[in-house]
Amino acid sequence: MYSDKTVPGSNGSSNRTNGTSSAVHNQHNHTNGASSTSSSSSSSSSNNRTSSVHTMELTPQPDNYSCIKSCPHISSVLESKAKDTVFETYRQAVLISQPTANKVYHSKKDHAMIPPAKILGSKIGALKCNECHLNNLENSMICLQCPHVGCCFNNSNHSYSHYKSTKHQFSIDSGSGLLYCYKCNDFINHPDLERIRMKVVDHEYSNASGVEDAYYSDPSKVATRGLKGFVNLGATCFMSSILQTLIHNPIIKYHFFNNDLHYFNCERGHNQYVNNGFIDENNACITCSMDNIFQSFFTSDSLDGFALSNFLATSWHKKKSLAGFQEQDAHEFFQFLLNELHIDHSRIMTALGDTDLFHLPQTCSCISHSVYGFQLKSSIECASCRYVSNTMEHVNDLSLELNNGSGGLYDCLDQFTKEEKLEHYTCTKCSSVKSTTKTLKIQMVPAVLTLHLKRFKHDLNSTKIESKIEIPMFLNISKYCAEQETQQQEGAGERGGRVKEIYELFGVVVHEGSISTGHYTVYIKNSGQWYKCDDSVVSLVSQDEVLNSNAYLLFYIL
Repeated sequence: MYSDKTVPGSNGSSNRTNGTSSAVHNQHNHTNGASSTSSSSSSSSSNNRTSSVHTMELTPQPDNYSCIKSCPHISSVLESKAKDTVFETYRQAVLISQPTANKVYHSKKDHAMIPPAKILGSKIGALKCNECHLNNLENSMICLQCPHVGCCFNNSNHSYSHYKSTKHQFSIDSGSGLLYCYKCNDFINHPDLERIRMKVVDHEYSNASGVEDAYYSDPSKVATRGLKGFVNLGATCFMSSILQTLIHNPIIKYHFFNNDLHYFNCERGHNQYVNNGFIDENNACITCSMDNIFQSFFTSDSLDGFALSNFLATSWHKKKSLAGFQEQDAHEFFQFLLNELHIDHSRIMTALGDTDLFHLPQTCSCISHSVYGFQLKSSIECASCRYVSNTMEHVNDLSLELNNGSGGLYDCLDQFTKEEKLEHYTCTKCSSVKSTTKTLKIQMVPAVLTLHLKRFKHDLNSTKIESKIEIPMFLNISKYCAEQETQQQEGAGERGGRVKEIYELFGVVVHEGSISTGHYTVYIKNSGQWYKCDDSVVSLVSQDEVLNSNAYLLFYIL
């Protein structure tokens, strides 16, 4: 198909015979400004030939893409809720594939002309292979389902490798703007996509000798995106507080905007779309509901509070005890949310045929385990034979006891990891029965460390501990980690090889009031500033206010 470029598929060839090769070949000639002249035009004068070529550069060639067929895979996606996202991504990819010669760009900010070299440099940078960093404008494939860009040469087909590892089956040819389906192993088209492509092409040629405004966003509006509250629908403050900590967690945000594995493959989300948003037990999906929240927070300039009606209905269907408008515990809701995210991930992976990795927490790639999960190592040493028995427990947070007296977070961690005396312990190796001690250490540090301060006691009389503790902005947990964890080198595996153990605070959930009539608020860090989210009200606060708050849940990030 190309002189130095292979078809993105594994075998370098197309399966279907729908005229794709000739169509792409002809359009590539048109895109690069090349033209074929007939025998009669060959005998014309030099001036006429120059005029003819110049005219052809500004006039669209007869388009041959209409002969390229669709496929069931793209048709299925365009019938789902992902349709609008696919259309916009495709439009942007087609736009970047257009030639920039003979065009003048102006900034919308000050109408200053943007140098062509800068435009070309930006285009080359955007189309650089993520793996080998090759800069080539016409030998790259742009993933339709995430920001990945990969080369497609015979010896290093990183676009195909990306498909194999992520199951992202569609990519866009940076030279032609055509869509490629890896499952069909061929270029494909669709009437809706063709209309978008032709609209972009026609616009580009109509402005080829004119002025084209570069995209420019008002920075004052961009800065406020993500800073939005939640409308309280009746004792839903526990939900909104936890959701704010996920929304402003950069790792979680990256996952929702750059990993569309769930978005493109969830049949429950598709059923909601078909049923005009109606949610029942058969199509309720926490991940899809959270995706709607992320889209609203980060793609809209509106500062109005977000109504949790969709997410609330989904939560009620998933956990009956959440139904109604009574106050709930924020920590329990956080645990529920992480569990549902794992269940949704497992459901999608099973549907895709990948069932080997998500059964074990330490290898699962879901948000819950890959971001929040870590292991606690419990060690018991026999007083007689010195045999050490180790037990591993996978957890997503630490629950720390509070004393009624003053203290700090490090004191709580010291209390959690201190040696515990065990009476009449039977050694599993020598069978001796003696008193011994048990210690707890963190075996594998998480990307986000969540600390739960146990302020509520439920015995004969439920009470709340109001003691304030000293909260550090930066938390060093090296003394609480197992020795082998602190000795890990950077070359170790991604999940177990983190040697950096100093965390930075980015979220604090606070419980105000009594145990029966309380209210949850949350402090979150955004672009270096601290904000207090009290339902739909978001206000700028000082760091001192955050550190002096009566924290209930603390969120630290590496």
